[in-house]
Amino acid sequence: MTHLFGIRHHGPGSAKRLVSALRHLQPDCLLIEVPSDAEAALSGLLLSDMTPPVALLLYNAIDLSQASWLPFASFSPEWQAMVYGHAQQIPVVFMDLPMAVQFALDEKDKENLLIPQAQPESNTELLRDPMGYMAQLAGYPDTERWWDAAFEQNLEADSVFDLITEMMIALREKKMDLETPETLLREAFMRQTLRKIKKKGFQRIAVVCGAWHTPALHNLKAFDAKKDAALLRGLPKMKIKHTWIPWTYERLALQSGYGAGVISPAWYEQLFHSPAGEVVGHWMVQVARLLRAEGLEASAAHATEAVRLAGSLAALRERPLPGLEELEEAALAVFCGGSALPLELIRKKLVIGDKAGHVPDKFSSSPLQRDLDERLKAARLQKYWGTAGTQWLKATSANPQGGIDLREAADLLKSQLLYQLNLLDIPWGVPADASGGNLGTFRELWKLHWQPEFLIRLIEAAMWGNSIEEAADARTQRRAADLDRLPELSDLTLLALKAGLGIAPGVLIRRLSVVAAIDRDVFHLMDCLPTLINITRYGDVRKTDATAISALIEEFIPRICIALPGACTGIDEAAAQEVLKRIFTLQRAIHLPGKAAYNTLWETALLKTTEQTSAHPLLRGACARMLFEEKIETPEQTGKRMYFALSKGQATLTAAWWIEGFLHGSGLLLIHQPALWSILDQWLSSLDDLAFTEALPMLRRTFSGFSKAERRKMLSMASGPGNDVFFSGEPFGIGPLNPEEDAARLLLGLS
Repeated sequence: MTHLFGIRHHGPGSAKRLVSALRHLQPDCLLIEVPSDAEAALSGLLLSDMTPPVALLLYNAIDLSQASWLPFASFSPEWQAMVYGHAQQIPVVFMDLPMAVQFALDEKDKENLLIPQAQPESNTELLRDPMGYMAQLAGYPDTERWWDAAFEQNLEADSVFDLITEMMIALREKKMDLETPETLLREAFMRQTLRKIKKKGFQRIAVVCGAWHTPALHNLKAFDAKKDAALLRGLPKMKIKHTWIPWTYERLALQSGYGAGVISPAWYEQLFHSPAGEVVGHWMVQVARLLRAEGLEASAAHATEAVRLAGSLAALRERPLPGLEELEEAALAVFCGGSALPLELIRKKLVIGDKAGHVPDKFSSSPLQRDLDERLKAARLQKYWGTAGTQWLKATSANPQGGIDLREAADLLKSQLLYQLNLLDIPWGVPADASGGNLGTFRELWKLHWQPEFLIRLIEAAMWGNSIEEAADARTQRRAADLDRLPELSDLTLLALKAGLGIAPGVLIRRLSVVAAIDRDVFHLMDCLPTLINITRYGDVRKTDATAISALIEEFIPRICIALPGACTGIDEAAAQEVLKRIFTLQRAIHLPGKAAYNTLWETALLKTTEQTSAHPLLRGACARMLFEEKIETPEQTGKRMYFALSKGQATLTAAWWIEGFLHGSGLLLIHQPALWSILDQWLSSLDDLAFTEALPMLRRTFSGFSKAERRKMLSMASGPGNDVFFSGEPFGIGPLNPEEDAARLLLGLS
C-alpha cells in the first residue's frame, strides 16, 4: 500500500509530523522528491557524518555554469526522511526527474530560442493562485504565513497529511491541465518510479513529496502509464556530477523559490527541536541571552512578559499560536523599547541565524579541493573556512580587527592563499587598509566572509590547475592576455605579486611594457604609475624582484611629466577635478629614495602647469600649492603667483577656481602664512555684491574641506581688530551690528 506525505520543503512542522508518521507506519521502502540521479550521492554515505545545513550540488560536468543546489536543514522533511531510511536500513529511492534531463532541456530551450508558451488565462482567483486564494479565505496576507499557521506550527492534528492531500486534490481538480510542461514531466516521472517500486513487491511504500504533487500520485489508475512513458521517451540527457557541500542559514534565507529556501531558518530550527508548547518561551529566553551578551538589559521578567504579549497578539488576531510576526512585535515592545536596532540583531541571530553545516573532507572530490584543504591547514586557516558570518583574521578581544605580520611564515602563507583565492574569483577574504593606504608595511588586515558558492567556484577553477597556486597563476596569465588597459594591468600585477605567483608577474610586466608602448593616453599612465611605484616598495616586504617594474617606472615618469601641462588645458571643471585627483596621487607616490631625477622632472612639470595660462585654474592653483610645500618656491614667489591669480584682470570664477586648487584639503597654509591670508583678504574685500554672490558657492565648497578648528581660526583672523574683512554693506540680510563677521561666518560655513 502507498502512503503519501505531502510536505512543505524546509517545513519544521512537516518534518516533525513526518518523523512521527514514519515511526508509526514503519515503511519497507521510502520514495523522496529529489532528482533520481542524485541518489548515487547516498552510496557509502553516513548522514551522521554530516552536520546540516548541507547541500547536494549537482552540476554539468562540461558547463559548470549549469548547477543546482539542493539544500537540507535539520528541519527539512526530506533530510529527516533520509535519516530515518538509513537508520532503518530500508531502500531510499529518489523519484524526481533526473537533473541530467532538466539541464539538457534547459540547454535545448536556449539553443532553440524557445519562447515560453503562454498559459491559458483563468477568470477566477482560485485557478490563478489556488494557495493564495486559500490564504485570503483564512484571513492571511500571503500563502507562507497561512501555511505556517495552519500546518507548520499546529502540530496537534495527526491526520493532517490526509487533509493536505484532499485539499490539494480539490485545488488541482480544474488546474491539472494548466500546469507547466516541466511540472507535468516531473510528475510523470514520479508516477513511473512509483509503479516500478510497486512491481517489486514492497508492501508499505512511503512517498515524501511537495504537497502540490500529491494529486498526481494519489491514484495511479487515474493516469495512463503508456501516456506517461510516451511523454518521457527520448528525453535528452547530459553528464552531471554531484558532491555534498556545507550550507549556511544565511544562504538558505537568501534563496527564493519553492523548495529553495526560507526566510527564517533559525526560527524554524527552534520550531522543530522544541516541544510544541514551549517554543515561544524557549525563543524568548534566547532573546534575553542574546541581548545580555551584547550588554543590553534583559531579564527573566522581560521574557515572561514578552511570552504573554505574543500570546495576546495571537488571540486578538484569532490565530491558534503566536507566529514569528507576533514574536517579533512582542520582542520589539518588551525587550527593545520600540527601537529597531536591537530587533535587527534578534532577526539576524535568532530568525535567520548564522549556523553553518559541515561535510567531511573525504567528500572533497577534486584535487583542487584537496590542495586547498592542505593549504588551509598549513596556513592555520581551517577554523575560518566554512564558518558563516563575517570575522576578522586573528581577531582577539583586545584587538577586534586582528591583523597578520608578513614577517611570520604562517602569516605570509595566509596572505598569499587569500590573494590566490581572490584571483580565482573566490573573495573569501577582503584586505582592509592597515596603515592609511601605505602598502609598504608588514601588517595586513583581512575581513573574512565565507559563502557556500565558493565551493562551486572551486570546481570551476579546477580547469586552471590541480593546486590553488597553479590555478591562480594560469588564470592570471589568461587575464593578462585579455587586458589592454594599463590601470587594470598594473592592479593585476600588484595582486599577482602579493599572491606570490611564480610565472604570472613576469607575463604581466611584459604585457604592461607592450601596452604602454602603444598607449598615448597620459591619464592611463598616471593611473598606472602609483601602483607600479607601490609594487617596488612592496617588493621589499614580499621579497619579490621588482627590477622590471623599476624599468617601466623610469619610462613612464618622463612621458607623464612631458605630457602633463598639455593635458591640463582645454578641459572643463569635471575633467579638471579628475586630473586633480591624479596629480595629488602622483605627488604622494613619486618621491622615491635615491631618485632625485624623478623629483626634478615632476617639479618641472608642476612649474610649467602653473605658468601655463591656458591650463585650468583649479590645476594651476593646486600645482602652485605643491611647489610651495616642496619649498621649490619661496613664500614671496607664491605670494606673487597668488596676487596675479586674484588680480582684478581675472574673472571672478577663474580666481575662485585657483583658490580652490591652492587650498585643496587644508587651510593651514593661510593660517601660517599671513602674507597669503592678506592677499586673499584684499581680493575678497574688492568684490562687489554680485561678484561675491557668484563666487560664494565655490568658496564655500573650498572652505568646507577644512577642519572646523581651521575654519574657527580663520574666523578669528577675519574678525580681529584692524581687519577690514571682505566688504562693507549688508548682502543676504546680514545685520548691521557686525557685517564683516557675519559675512565671514557665511563664507566659512559657520553661520
